[in-house]
Amino acid sequence: MKKVLGVFLTAIVASLGFTSCYKDIGGYDYNEINSLKISTDMTGADPNIFITADSIDLHQNDSLKVKLKIEQSSGAAENFSYQWLLTQYDQSSGNPSKNLLDSSATLKTKITLAPNLYKLVAKVTDKSTGVSYYKHFALNVSTADWGGEGWVVLQSEPDGSDISVITTRDGSVKGKVYHDIYSIVNGHKLPVGTYKANVINYGTTLRAQKISFFYPNGALQVRNTDFADSTKGEYWFAVNPGAANFQVNGSAGGSSAGWEYTIVNDQIAYRQFASAAHLINAPLFFPPYAGLSVSPYVINAAASDQYYTLYDKANRGFVIFNASTSSFVNIPAYAAAATNLNPTTGQGFDMKNMADNMIYAENAQPLTTAGTNWNCFFRNDAGTKTYLVQFPRGISYANNFTTGRFQLTEANCPGINTATQFACPTYLTMPKGVFYYVNGNKVYTCKVNTVATSTARADVGGLIFPTGTVIKAMKIFNSGYTAANITALNVPEGKVLVVATDETASGGGNNVYFFNLNPTTGDILGSPTSPADVYRGFNTIKDIVFKKGLGR
Repeated sequence: MKKVLGVFLTAIVASLGFTSCYKDIGGYDYNEINSLKISTDMTGADPNIFITADSIDLHQNDSLKVKLKIEQSSGAAENFSYQWLLTQYDQSSGNPSKNLLDSSATLKTKITLAPNLYKLVAKVTDKSTGVSYYKHFALNVSTADWGGEGWVVLQSEPDGSDISVITTRDGSVKGKVYHDIYSIVNGHKLPVGTYKANVINYGTTLRAQKISFFYPNGALQVRNTDFADSTKGEYWFAVNPGAANFQVNGSAGGSSAGWEYTIVNDQIAYRQFASAAHLINAPLFFPPYAGLSVSPYVINAAASDQYYTLYDKANRGFVIFNASTSSFVNIPAYAAAATNLNPTTGQGFDMKNMADNMIYAENAQPLTTAGTNWNCFFRNDAGTKTYLVQFPRGISYANNFTTGRFQLTEANCPGINTATQFACPTYLTMPKGVFYYVNGNKVYTCKVNTVATSTARADVGGLIFPTGTVIKAMKIFNSGYTAANITALNVPEGKVLVVATDETASGGGNNVYFFNLNPTTGDILGSPTSPADVYRGFNTIKDIVFKKGLGR
């Protein structure tokens, strides 16, 4: 990863060869005070860190060692005290939170500062005269290799949870794996039972990103460049919600309005994150909207991210919520012939009366697409019927769908009624397309077709892992990049499937696989023994999520 040096380099030595005198009133003799000349001792200095003797460039959380060379005008023995001070480089920037780094002759410290350009000042005081001398360094702190783009892998351990980062985008370039990042940075682990890693990308111009983790009865936000603790979930609200089951947190991210949502205890809360001022003083979430119990899936789009299509669990129907007005938008009664709703022959659906439980929802086209199609999966209470509903997301609905409901039968889609995970590629022509689901140690590729003729296979175009494998997470690579950057960077948006497994039953350990998808059919290319890429050696994986580079 390239270092970004910003405005940089050349803060020159201000070594200050002061010459001062004092007057002896009695004898009118003048004695020269000892003066110091300070320079950098470059013996053994890392040339990758010291760009010049006065300019230092390193990554966040790197270790820094700076040794001084001091020449004095008198032949006296060294009798100095030291302070290593840190200030902002530009007057317009805020001061760093920590100003005194060390008080020893040689600076030895880990640099945990947020990426920025700073001024490092060595203050040397001659204890025999009390006169101080200074040397200034330009200190550029770049984002750590694991603080930029990559896959965050959340893992559980006996005494807590931690994360690793795989510094690859889509498996096409072999990345490095950095382990135990959270505990190394913070000195402690994530809470026991942490179950979800979450990344939100705000509007590209803000260059802002939110990384959070959910654990039983709480949530934690960390700094996006190094995963240092930032705020806890109880401080996201004007009133502490107490024991809170955080279920999802997100934003479409493409609108200048900058609306963000979170679902807590089956209720939606929301806030607007729309300006640079919010980076310093983040607004609080409006209190969770009481009286509406919703599924933990929010159907949105970048062009109008204040409108959320939600699923009302109690009434088993869709609702539209407008965050900008804190109000609901009416969905009218079903406006087409009732025959379209026949569960055997019909292919329509009534958005206000779905009758069953929504068990998963995911966009089936990039959120940057106008009228983004979403896949919503439903299952009855008895667990004997599963079906897919597919529709273009809108800010209003006529509720007259005569197509878009696809029955998924056990005969054609083995294990669909007990499937535990779903994933949807975002590059195939809609409606219909393909989706993937997990049952046991298999990933099935389902080709969507009309009425009840959708078919799914794991042996052809799917994946079969060793017996006993538990598939812990399955995600489509959705980068969060703007449409222009997806094109400019040749990003295979939606065309890579990432699968995290626990193969300890067969001696295979815990792994993260990358599989390319057939650009025409959506079939999974390769197999567990011949993936596009694989990374091994993790602890028990709980979740995986892609973290994009800022500004892309």
